[in-house]
Amino acid sequence: MTSELIFRGHESQPVSDEYSPKPPKPWLSVIRPIRYMLREQRLVFVFVGIAIATLVFALLPSSSSSSASGSLDSFNYGGYGGRHQLDEVISSREFLPAGGDRMAIYQNNRGLGSGTGKIPLGLKRKGLRIVVTGGAGFVGSHLVDRLLARGDSVIVVDNYFTGRKENVMHHFGNPRFELIRHDVVEPLLLEVDQIYHLACPASPVHYKHNPVKTIKTNVVGTLNMLGLAKRVGARFLLTSTSEVYGDPLQHPQVETYWGNVNPIGVRSCYDEGKRTAETLTMDYHRGAGVEVRIARIFNTYGPRMFIDDGRVVSNFVAQALRKEPMTVYGDGKQTRSFQYVSDLVEGLMRLMEGEHVGPFNLGNPGEFTMLELAEVWLFFVNCVVLLILRSIMFLNLPSLFLKKFSMWCM
Repeated sequence: MTSELIFRGHESQPVSDEYSPKPPKPWLSVIRPIRYMLREQRLVFVFVGIAIATLVFALLPSSSSSSASGSLDSFNYGGYGGRHQLDEVISSREFLPAGGDRMAIYQNNRGLGSGTGKIPLGLKRKGLRIVVTGGAGFVGSHLVDRLLARGDSVIVVDNYFTGRKENVMHHFGNPRFELIRHDVVEPLLLEVDQIYHLACPASPVHYKHNPVKTIKTNVVGTLNMLGLAKRVGARFLLTSTSEVYGDPLQHPQVETYWGNVNPIGVRSCYDEGKRTAETLTMDYHRGAGVEVRIARIFNTYGPRMFIDDGRVVSNFVAQALRKEPMTVYGDGKQTRSFQYVSDLVEGLMRLMEGEHVGPFNLGNPGEFTMLELAEVWLFFVNCVVLLILRSIMFLNLPSLFLKKFSMWCM
């Protein structure tokens, strides 16, 4: 075999045929869109579309939120004259004596969230997801009505201790309404934007029925709701009470007044429980950065009240409907303030949407004596026209005062 020597020194090397693109032109990215818009009159069609859209938005009818109907049920209360009678009697705001102007905060711009202007699509207020604890109760159910009428989605949490399903039954067909039977003493996991914490029995008859449960609701329930607000970043509103002032030595009470309290009395389960709830709320605000609001609620009346909850307005209504003598304790000169439930709801919503933490007193600055209130009730329900001794029974008064009062009435 012959070996063949191959000399490779003079072999031609392969020539690289790589493609080298031209350097990009910086102005090409600007020219191409302009050239695209100018072709086939595309720019004209854009302006025509804008004009059509503007015309459609201008002619669209405005969709203003309708106020909640607040339909009242007619469940009987034995011999008390019927549930609907109670609601009809106390649904009028004009029964209070003259001078009872409502707080100035409620007098202007009462149409919260109910604008009448035409709002283009896409610019309407986005509905919030809101939980209302105690939402089947007296105040809570009216708050739910307003929130749903405003366009929000509402989750009601209630254990029905004092709340009633009938108060929110008219919302059962609403897809933005949910009802959960739950005790706030137990933790609850929800995704919400705002929390209105109203859960707690508020009348002496109810909160003295189980004092330990009352203070657990105020403390543990508030702790659970604050924990929920911290986890999901929700704004939290606590409904406290004027009872945190105890037996006040200052009239009227201002928010900076610390009160004159009794920590061991029969009502302390409610009073001290609310004071502790306020403390927890402020500690979560300062320590964990939770957005909080605190409202101290004064005497409130309106439809869906319990007829036998032990409060003066419901007591007078019940006695008037039963045609019984109206009971006034002492000399009847002790004063109270009263606000209508819709005014309270307005205040709660404005406080939640505002920028101030509180606490804020929500009530009527005008105070009335029990005798004035009894007079108005007697006239209003047409039971007795004159304030005479046989129509009002005074307790714990000397006979000399009764004699003078009887002569004055005659």
